[in-house]
Amino acid sequence: MSRLKIKPIRARDTSESHRPSTTLELLFDLVYVIAVAAAAHGFYSRLSEHDLSGFLTFIVAFFILWNAWTSFTWFASGYDPDDWFYRISVMFQMFGSLMIAANIHQFYEQGLTWIGVTGYAIMRLASCSQWWRVYRQVPGHQKVAWRSMVGLLGLQALWISWLFLPAALQTPALFLFILAELLMPVWARSEQFDNWHPGHIAERYGLLTIIVLGEGVVGVSNTIQYFLTHSASAASSIIFLGSSLVALVFSLWWLYFIVPFDRILNKERRRHDLFLFGYGHFFIFASIAGLGSMLNLVTESVAGDNGNVISQTYAMGMLSGMLSVFLLTLTILRELMCRKSSRNMMAILMAFVVIGLSYTAVALGLPITYGIWLIILAPIVMIWFFGRDNEHWLAKDSG
Repeated sequence: MSRLKIKPIRARDTSESHRPSTTLELLFDLVYVIAVAAAAHGFYSRLSEHDLSGFLTFIVAFFILWNAWTSFTWFASGYDPDDWFYRISVMFQMFGSLMIAANIHQFYEQGLTWIGVTGYAIMRLASCSQWWRVYRQVPGHQKVAWRSMVGLLGLQALWISWLFLPAALQTPALFLFILAELLMPVWARSEQFDNWHPGHIAERYGLLTIIVLGEGVVGVSNTIQYFLTHSASAASSIIFLGSSLVALVFSLWWLYFIVPFDRILNKERRRHDLFLFGYGHFFIFASIAGLGSMLNLVTESVAGDNGNVISQTYAMGMLSGMLSVFLLTLTILRELMCRKSSRNMMAILMAFVVIGLSYTAVALGLPITYGIWLIILAPIVMIWFFGRDNEHWLAKDSG
């Protein structure tokens, strides 16, 4: 019976020397491997039909899954008692997340449906059970806990009512409710909630970055598999195109992780980093997942058979645009969070020059395989600039 007793919850120590992601958090993340893949596949399907409205649909779909992951992650960083009640709560949050992932599969055809709203309801009820523990047991955290519960339940009531709105009102209400989703944490945590752990948060966001980069790896695998199963395709397509796509994904990984977010969050810790770092990463995650979709477009443009209408110029344009969003967002986030950095502007300008030259070369007739090898220079240039800048300000900070 003593094992069934629920221990009092407490705020985690923000100065814990070693605060890694738990195996429970890693299990929770597996749900989002499925959800991100569904969002990226739907995006690719729309763009392969030259339907540019797919950009907006993809952004909304990605917001739905990102918002659910973010809510769980920041609470876990601040509290996470890891007792049996918390674990059961996370199990229900995983089930709700799986329902959200199932909705993402059909989102591009049917939009938000009851299964996605129900998934959010299950997640939020489980989350509120933990916030109630914080309200009752953690001194000084009553306000953030109460506001979080009221906000989560109020938002869920709005989404349930959204299911019964006339079709003409659902689209404007959708964006209005998304705005409310963004503002609610700002209101709930405006006066308190600074007990998140910098190293833990940086690691959690890094792990989700790996997950979305996985879409790029899947795109490369699809490319190799396509040319492997089509005898008309030369082996050189597998080697040169496949290796170029791997190099692109690898360079994006290198660039993201060369920014020491854990040290920045620790040294430059400010309350608004909760929102700057958290919300800024939405565009980083979405652009990387979108890049995975673009790699499938590249494969189609190179294959050029079976009545395919994807031109290499079109595929290169989509890839260049999504890469630009990622590089720009990462640069802006680094500039705003690290006040000691100084080479952000030069890095992004050089990268944009490379991207522009790469797209122009493909538009003028250069095969897209060579264009991709050329565009890889954009993140490589930024890696060099950021690396030199890191050495400068980290040495200054240590001194």
